[in-house]
Amino acid sequence: MKFKVTEDKKFIQLVDSTELEYEQIQHSFTKKPDNWFILKKKIPHWDGEIKFIDKFSRIPIGLWQEVKKLCDKYNFHLEIEGAEFILNKEYNKKDFYDWVDEYFKDSGDFKPRDYQIEGASKILKYRFCTEEISTSGGKTLIIFLIFKYLYEKKIINKMLCVVPNIGLVTQTEEKFYEYEDICNKKPNWKSRCVFSGAKKKEEDKDNIVFGTFQSLSKKTLDYFSKFDAVCIDETHHAKANSIKTILIKCYNAEYKFGMTGTLPEEGSNDSFTIQTYLGPKVFELHSADLIKRGSATKVNVVGLELDYLSNELKKKLYSLRNVSAEEKDGSKLLNLEKETARDSRKRFNFICDMISKSTKNSLVLFADIKNSYGRNIYNWLRENTEKTVYYIDGGTSSENRDYYKSKMEEEEGVIIVASSGTFSEGIDINNVFNIFITESHKSEIIIAQILGRGMRLLKGKEAVNVIDFYDNYEYGKGYQRKNYLMRHAEQRRNIYKKRKFPYKKFKKKL
Repeated sequence: MKFKVTEDKKFIQLVDSTELEYEQIQHSFTKKPDNWFILKKKIPHWDGEIKFIDKFSRIPIGLWQEVKKLCDKYNFHLEIEGAEFILNKEYNKKDFYDWVDEYFKDSGDFKPRDYQIEGASKILKYRFCTEEISTSGGKTLIIFLIFKYLYEKKIINKMLCVVPNIGLVTQTEEKFYEYEDICNKKPNWKSRCVFSGAKKKEEDKDNIVFGTFQSLSKKTLDYFSKFDAVCIDETHHAKANSIKTILIKCYNAEYKFGMTGTLPEEGSNDSFTIQTYLGPKVFELHSADLIKRGSATKVNVVGLELDYLSNELKKKLYSLRNVSAEEKDGSKLLNLEKETARDSRKRFNFICDMISKSTKNSLVLFADIKNSYGRNIYNWLRENTEKTVYYIDGGTSSENRDYYKSKMEEEEGVIIVASSGTFSEGIDINNVFNIFITESHKSEIIIAQILGRGMRLLKGKEAVNVIDFYDNYEYGKGYQRKNYLMRHAEQRRNIYKKRKFPYKKFKKKL
């Protein structure tokens, strides 16, 4: 198979292949979203497929590694004319490593770890790529190394760092200045934060911009044209239209890269989408590796299976599940089970009582904001314990979030009740010993981010305990015997085992 890089450097175009090779690449570069069968009900004329090779036989250049994998798998010959564009031929690895040693020579015991330097080096080499680095792997320091090196070498003048929430905007900016201070340096660059409610500063005077994709997506094409490099933190969000728009508008950027703790499954539609806009995965470091190195705290997971419904109610839920596929609406049944869990006073009291008896600091995560489940837990804990309890959801100001986090770092006996949307990713809190997952999730990305909240190192902290509550409504026979929330629980258990976290399961009849 022979490809060539197009003049605009955005595609590799198939120019020569056998019939077999062409059919295989057409098949391999056609994907279906995970929920395609649900979408197809809403769009009957759609076949459920998304093609990553167009009618001109062009494939987004970010998918070049997927082309190579296909050719390796089927023993196809591969030639890419213009492939030198894919690698940064001017990158000097020794120069970068020497620069790191020189830059951090006055930083005392604080030095970038070998894998952090390697991760930064890979991005400098490939320019358009993604990396999968577990929470506690120091992604912010890697981003700093890339920015500072490129800026000092006058390769770039302006960089954009896109993060998923307001808390991460200010936290990332603060880290950049903290690294300079540790190295006894005075920043020779200026920064700016972009999010709803941020203080206005004069534009074009900054060298790095930290912002949420929600606020940045409103900017003009001219605004993005000034960036020489763009970083997407928590890259798994890059399948969102707002982030795709940002990446497309940064048409002058010579570096586009993304970092996250969990990338979508290889070969999936989401994986291909992210690679389309950012490029292939070139480096990975998993939680188990970090724990083994002593760079992250050990995680112990306890699955607590709760049985609290009457047989009569279990039977009714089973009768709704045990129907033909045409009659069943799985989404509505799942929501009904979630509502049943929220409405159970037995479940609520048991969970609140267990949280109240926990020692040291705890993070309590909930999913439902509309029905005030997290707020109710917060109110119960405030009324029934002597502990300091804070509540955070999407409506909580960034100032209050920062204050609550600082109190947890400084004090003992603190509980933060937070929505998983605001506290599942990127938030740095070292002084947390317990994490309670009070509502169901099945996404590996969300679960991995939640687990990462407790992996920060702290002197005297040997492990973080994760308590995951399961809801057992099992009844009847066959596959429909298991309710949806228990199926989700099994998926979470598989995630814990896949990531090699010690796991124990207990059953409790309420």
